[in-house]
Amino acid sequence: MSNLLGKGMIDGLVVTAKNFVTSYFDGNRKDRLFTYQYPEERMKLPENSRTFPFLVYDGTPDQMRCTACKVCETECPPQCIYIVMERDANGKPLLRPRVFDIDISVCMQCGICAEVCPTNAIKMDCDFERSAHGRFETLLSHLPELLKSNDYYHQIKSAEATRVDATRKPVKKAAAPAPVKPMPTPADILTEDERSAWQRGCQSEIGTGPIVWPPPVVVKKKVAGTNTEQNVSAAPLPTGTPWHDSGIDIAARMELAKDRSLADKLMAAMAQLDCQACGYDCRGYADALASGTNSDFTLCTPGEEETKNMLEKLLKEAGKL
Repeated sequence: MSNLLGKGMIDGLVVTAKNFVTSYFDGNRKDRLFTYQYPEERMKLPENSRTFPFLVYDGTPDQMRCTACKVCETECPPQCIYIVMERDANGKPLLRPRVFDIDISVCMQCGICAEVCPTNAIKMDCDFERSAHGRFETLLSHLPELLKSNDYYHQIKSAEATRVDATRKPVKKAAAPAPVKPMPTPADILTEDERSAWQRGCQSEIGTGPIVWPPPVVVKKKVAGTNTEQNVSAAPLPTGTPWHDSGIDIAARMELAKDRSLADKLMAAMAQLDCQACGYDCRGYADALASGTNSDFTLCTPGEEETKNMLEKLLKEAGKL
């Protein structure tokens, strides 16, 4: 009997007939039916399914996670993402997108944009019903329709969303400048005898005139046309990071840092967004390049070509490349 010709076909027909008959009895209906009556009934998709990207926000839509760093726009293989950063009336960036468009007719649903996003702002949806009658504007997803809440993210991908929430770090904003402490006067730190000695020393080194506090830095400089040297005063280098403002163009930022250390010059060349797309804030990335901890000068994506070219120039001048 096991070698009966066509036994496999007969067994299959028996199973089909059994499922057909028993599907009419309520007790076995759910176990026997394998077809969903779409669109009235929809199958719950697994968490690892993905269709098109969407943007996550926390709380209200104005609390979007996206900082418009443009990493996803740069890394997108078919180049279907277009971003414009929001700016205030003075032109200062607000670290959020004003325009965020995705052409779903071009999107290949690869998920690379979600993988490279430094703030976990862009994720892959499970919504596959995106057909439209038009061929142009209706296939372009704009910012309002891309924004979906973190609660929605938990509904479609609970385990992944919980894991992201547990590990997600808030975007590091630019720190407020530390208050400048007043420079102590000679009367605060010197005795009367020490102050008199200091005054005589300053006058003998720099020449007669009003006493300047803090004491000027004295350097030796050759007199033009001779081999003799004379003492001249050099103003101390300023402190702080006045270039840390993305509203200032790169030429002005480099001018502000022209007399500063290599790390300061490298920082001034960056986009000043502290978006952490490179894995650091602007100061951390500059320090890593200056110390040689990181030699990749192409990581500042928001700064684009002008930042990359300036970083390369500075590192070559410093003998780091």
